[in-house]
Amino acid sequence: MQTPSHTDAKAGKGAPDDRSTRERILDAAVRSLIEQGAARTTTLEVQRRAGVSRGALLHHFPTHADLLSATVEDLVRRNEHGVFDMLEQLKNAPDAVERAIRALALMMAQPAFLAELELWALARTDAGLRAALMKAERDAHKASDRVLRTLFAAVADRPGHDAVIAMTSEFLRGLALSGVLRKNPVRRQQLVSHWVRAAQLLLVHWK
Repeated sequence: MQTPSHTDAKAGKGAPDDRSTRERILDAAVRSLIEQGAARTTTLEVQRRAGVSRGALLHHFPTHADLLSATVEDLVRRNEHGVFDMLEQLKNAPDAVERAIRALALMMAQPAFLAELELWALARTDAGLRAALMKAERDAHKASDRVLRTLFAAVADRPGHDAVIAMTSEFLRGLALSGVLRKNPVRRQQLVSHWVRAAQLLLVHWK
């Protein structure tokens, strides 16, 4: 049986792990997005945080759009964990619809969700990023849909179930965005309470 040469063994031992390098770059990009925002998450900043060469970064992510869109999967996963953490904190609330809506509202006020919203806003004037994000968001849609259906499982048999889920997502996303400039926690809670009541009525009276 032929044994590996000294050169082959050395190369195998010292060969870079592409997967771990990619994960390190992505982790750096996500942390930068959450801590500094989309505008300051440049390829140079991510390269510095990840501690990799320019060539290594470009090997995995040839463009800035490729890099930013690749963070969506990680952000969605963080947001999924976040919403179930919030749901656990609200476990004593008696109404399932209220628990679901308030858990989503709390998660959507967190930095990881706001970072994803920033990417959407940045894509408005960046065609390359918009195309890459649309693909990434399509891939992440199944995970997001699964989370929403789990949250609203208690009312899955109601005729207005799908519409209430869709409207809840759109309303809370808009509320999170307006909260960037309008820091009024009391008003925010009032609006969330109004939507809880509206959603409960829709689920009862939907035809």
